[in-house]
Amino acid sequence: MKQVIIAVIAVVVIIGGAVLFSGDDSVEGTGSNHFYGQEEGIVTVTEYADFQCPGCGSFYPLVSEVKEQFKDQIRFEFKHFPLVQIHPNAIAAHRAAEAAGNQGKFWEMHDQLFEQQNAWNTATDPASIFRGYAENLGLDMAQYDAEVNTPEVLSVINADTSAGKSQDVSGTPSFFIDGVAIENPTTTINTVESFSARIQEAIDAKNGTSENTESPEDTSSEDAVLPEEESAE
Repeated sequence: MKQVIIAVIAVVVIIGGAVLFSGDDSVEGTGSNHFYGQEEGIVTVTEYADFQCPGCGSFYPLVSEVKEQFKDQIRFEFKHFPLVQIHPNAIAAHRAAEAAGNQGKFWEMHDQLFEQQNAWNTATDPASIFRGYAENLGLDMAQYDAEVNTPEVLSVINADTSAGKSQDVSGTPSFFIDGVAIENPTTTINTVESFSARIQEAIDAKNGTSENTESPEDTSSEDAVLPEEESAE
């Protein structure tokens, strides 16, 4: 498979304060269940991401290829982690994705949000843009309009973010394999080759076929420059 190296430079925004993940963090329910691939995969790869995060947008093509490559072996989960303190349009984007998920179109909205990130990143009325995406996806717009701003949708987003915080997630993108964090993803898994090698290593370990060989990530992507993980501390 052709290897993809992402070479996108972005400004890292780090400001003081707590990570605030919604306008009302008292509204919390059951987390999301959005996965790609196998419901009972050999391993589970989890991404905590913010739709407005430039680093997450830069990882999107890479993640898409890895998901497709391993779709018959792994469960790839997406978890909401909007950093609203530094990304004012994030919560509306996550609401749109969750509302689309209620109609079975989470991944389609997920892809639209990342592929069109530059179109809505600084918009003053992002919700109207997201509504357009929902129409393009053929959603029942009466249902979408009734659900997108509800406490129930917000509660799913908040529950995901709380789960991430319990795993010491403080920025995006953050990745886990079977609950174990991948340290420094922007330097350790910043190519399809290096990310795939890490997943394959976990699969082999589960299957009892792992070998003591040097991981391709040790020598890959010297030319790749990714935005650092974004955080609000």
